[in-house]
Amino acid sequence: MFRKKQKEFQYAPGIEKIIEDIQGGGTIARAELKGIIDELPPLVMVGKDANGLYHTVKTGRITAVADADAVTIQIAKNHVFKVGEAVTVGGALTGAADVISAIDKTNPGYDTITLAGPIGAAEIGNVLVLVTAKADAKAAKFKYVPEVITMNKVDVTVANQQSGLLVRGTVNEAVMPYPVDDAIKALLRFIRFV
Repeated sequence: MFRKKQKEFQYAPGIEKIIEDIQGGGTIARAELKGIIDELPPLVMVGKDANGLYHTVKTGRITAVADADAVTIQIAKNHVFKVGEAVTVGGALTGAADVISAIDKTNPGYDTITLAGPIGAAEIGNVLVLVTAKADAKAAKFKYVPEVITMNKVDVTVANQQSGLLVRGTVNEAVMPYPVDDAIKALLRFIRFV
């Protein structure tokens, strides 16, 4: 028998209208989150792999301007990137992509991601997105294409867990834990962001 002690915590309501969800939900893969966070909050974009598991579409908000040849990028602390993953700027995937070689978390206001090579210019407010591998400009591909949004929290300290999955409805973007940009919103065409 498995027992777990929890403290009461309520996430801010973020789903304003549910029109359609996946019956029975889906299983959220924890392998890429293990050791980074203990609990995946609700309202996270996920995409399905070939085995039917849903994976987090990792994103992070850029907090400082980066030149086209820069190999360090400042992002907000609310991200789940790890060393070895490839990233690019923006959900439109028009820039180059490269691998994260280090993440400096010592600053209390932001994290600094160091890349193996430059990925192009970035503005404040742009979104850093997880992609499959290092790529030239316009050749990057999402590691997991955003398909649906999780409806409840997921414990990633134990085996892969189930979550309700929103296909069509209205979501309050301000309370989403990880940022989205217009190109990602276009992929989630049945979700209305307010």
